[in-house]
Amino acid sequence: MEKILKQYFGFENFRPKQKEIIESVVSGHNTLGVLPTGSGKSLCFQVPGLELDGLTLVISPLISLMRDQVETLNAQSIPAAYLNSTLKKKEIDAVMSALESGRYQFLYVAPERFNNEEFRQLVSRLDVSLIAFDEAHCISKWGHDFRPSYQNIIPVLKELVPEATTVGLTATATEEVQENIQELLDIEGARVYSTSVARDNLHLSVNPTYQREQFIESYIKDRPGAPGIVYAATRAEVEKISLHLEEHGIENVIYHGGLGKEERNRNQRLFITGEVDIAVATNAFGMGIDKADIRFIIHHNLPGDLESYYQEIGRAGRDGKTSECILLSSPRDVNLHQFFIDRSNSTEQYKDHMRAKLDRMIQYNRTNKCLSSFIIKYFDADEYVVECGQCSNCLNPERTYDMTLEAKLVLNLLAQSEMPVTKEQAIQILRGESAENILAFNLDTLSAFGTMESYLTSELNHILEELIYRGYVHLRDEQLYIVDRSRKVMNGSAALHTVPFRRYFNEKVDISTASSPNEILYEKLVETRRRLAEKHDVEETSIFTDNVLRDFAKKVPETKQDMVHIQGVGNYKLKHYCPEFLETINAYKKQTTEME
Repeated sequence: MEKILKQYFGFENFRPKQKEIIESVVSGHNTLGVLPTGSGKSLCFQVPGLELDGLTLVISPLISLMRDQVETLNAQSIPAAYLNSTLKKKEIDAVMSALESGRYQFLYVAPERFNNEEFRQLVSRLDVSLIAFDEAHCISKWGHDFRPSYQNIIPVLKELVPEATTVGLTATATEEVQENIQELLDIEGARVYSTSVARDNLHLSVNPTYQREQFIESYIKDRPGAPGIVYAATRAEVEKISLHLEEHGIENVIYHGGLGKEERNRNQRLFITGEVDIAVATNAFGMGIDKADIRFIIHHNLPGDLESYYQEIGRAGRDGKTSECILLSSPRDVNLHQFFIDRSNSTEQYKDHMRAKLDRMIQYNRTNKCLSSFIIKYFDADEYVVECGQCSNCLNPERTYDMTLEAKLVLNLLAQSEMPVTKEQAIQILRGESAENILAFNLDTLSAFGTMESYLTSELNHILEELIYRGYVHLRDEQLYIVDRSRKVMNGSAALHTVPFRRYFNEKVDISTASSPNEILYEKLVETRRRLAEKHDVEETSIFTDNVLRDFAKKVPETKQDMVHIQGVGNYKLKHYCPEFLETINAYKKQTTEME
C-alpha cells in the first residue's frame, strides 16, 4: 500500500486513519471513514482500488467532483472515467464499451445513473470489487445533504454486485448519521474509523455586527491577495454583496444555481486558478473545490445546521496554514430557516429534526464557550476537548469574572465521589437538594453536598459547561470525570476567568431546581420510549432523543400545552407519542405523592 501511495500519489506516509480504512477495505470488510475535509478521503478508496483486482465504482454527488478526480487519476496514468449528463450519447457509448472490455479501474457515476436499465445490466456483467460512496452523509435521511437517490440505489447495488465490498466516506457525520449509514451499508461498529473534526489551523469567530457588507469589504481590503469565499443564503444576497464589493473596487466572481452552466464553470475556474481571489456564492459552491490556499470563509448568513457550516468552513486552509472562518448573521436568518422548514413537504418527524439542528446552529452563534470545542462536541459528545485559545470566544476580553473558587468546589466534588455523576446530579449535590436520585446513591453524604447552595441551577450549569469546554472536566456518556488538567485548578496553579454570569451573589436560593432531571423518572420515560418504538416499529431516537426525555424529567409537564413548549416536540409527536409520556409522568407523580 505504501508503494502505491508513493508511486501514484507522491506521499511518503498515510494520514491518521487512512491506513486503517484501506486495510479494512482490502480485507473485504464494509467500512465507514469519517475524516475532516482536506484529510485525503479519496485516497481511502483510490488506494484499495489500485490494490484490488476489478473495477471500483464511485458514487459521487457532483459532476465537477467527478471530473476533477477523473482528470487527476488519468494524469497519474490510472485508467478512470465518469458517466454523467455532460456527456453526449456517443461518448457514453464509448465509455460503456471500454468498461465492458475491462479498460477502466475507476468509474464515477451519480446515483441517478442507475435509473438507466442499460447501465444496470452492464454493471451486473462487470467485475466490480469495490463500491465507494463519496460524501456518504448524503445516504442518511438525518444528514444535512440527504439525497433519496443515494439511499435508493443501495438495494440495487446489493442485487447487481452482491460480492463487492463497500466503503463510505464523509467529513460531516454526527453519531446519529453514522449509525444510519452503518445500518444501510451493513457496516460493523468495529469497521468505523474516525478522527476528530478539530482543525487547529482554522480560527473561528462569531461577529455580531449589523453592518455586514461594510465588514466584508473592510476585511477583504485589509488582506489584499488573500483567496476567500463569502457565503450568502440566497441568490439575491449573493448579487447584492458582489455588487457592493465591485462598487468598492474589489474584483470577485459569483456562483449560484441561477447562473448558466458556462458562467458557473468560468467563475469557478477563475477562482480556483487564482485569477480572481474572491468568490461570493450560495452553498451550491464548494463541494469538491480543489483549492488548498483559501485563507478565509465568511458566512454572511446563519447556515441551517452545524454540519453544513462545518463542511463549508472546511474548504479553508487545506494547505495546513492558518485561515479564518467568520460567522455573520441577522435575526432574519433564523426566521427564514424556520419558514422553509414549516413550508416544506417533509414529515413532521423530519421537520422536528431540522428544527433541532437549527437550534444547535443558533446556540453556536450565541454561545460564549470555545467555538472549536462546541463543534467537536456536536459531532462527538464523548470526545475530550480543550479550549482552542484562538477563537473569538476564547479571546473575549469580557472574560473578567474569576471562577477559580467555584471551579475548585466542582472539581472537589468529582474527586470525592466514588461513582461518576451526571451534570444534573452534580448540580443537585452542590445545591444541597435532597432529590430522590441523590438520596438513592447516598450522594447527600459527600462533604461537597450543599457547598454552593446559594447558586442558581443556571449558574452552576454555566460553570460546568465552562469546565467541560475548556478541558478541565471530561463529559463521557453523560457522566463527568476529572482529568490531569483538573489538578492545576485544584492545587491553585491555574486561574479561570469567564464572562460575568451570576445574578445573585449572596442571596440563598432555597427552592429545588426545576431544571434538574429526576433520574428515576427519566428511566421510566426511556422505558416508555422503548415500548413505543416496538409498537410503531421505528428507531427509539426518532420518537424523542435522550435530551428531550431529560427535559421531560426536568420540567415534568402535565399537559400537551406544557409539552409543546419543549424543544423537539412538534405537532406530529404531540399527537402520536406525547399522551403515553404524559401517562408515565402523571403515574410517577401520583406514586411519589402517595409515598409522601
